[in-house]
Amino acid sequence: MTAVLVVSAAILFVASLLLLLRLTIGPTILDRSVALDVLVAITVSAVGLYTAHTGVTFALPLLVVLAGCGFVGAVSVARYASRSNDLGDGDEGGAR
Repeated sequence: MTAVLVVSAAILFVASLLLLLRLTIGPTILDRSVALDVLVAITVSAVGLYTAHTGVTFALPLLVVLAGCGFVGAVSVARYASRSNDLGDGDEGGAR
């Protein structure tokens, strides 16, 4: 069981390092948004791994809050990106 936990933690750590690299060199805001969303998912996985290892369940509400924040953040960036593309259409009327 301990070997599985160590390997899982190492994989999560390497994935988070690669995501931090993507955050710094991501050419667009959508690349950075996807990287942040996956980083939140990795954080949720790490907290779940910690909960499974220790058996302490006080961190379970944190999982719900992190998942909700990740969802709201991803939807907010997607809405912002979709509206920013509409501004370049040349349509000054605003109504479609």
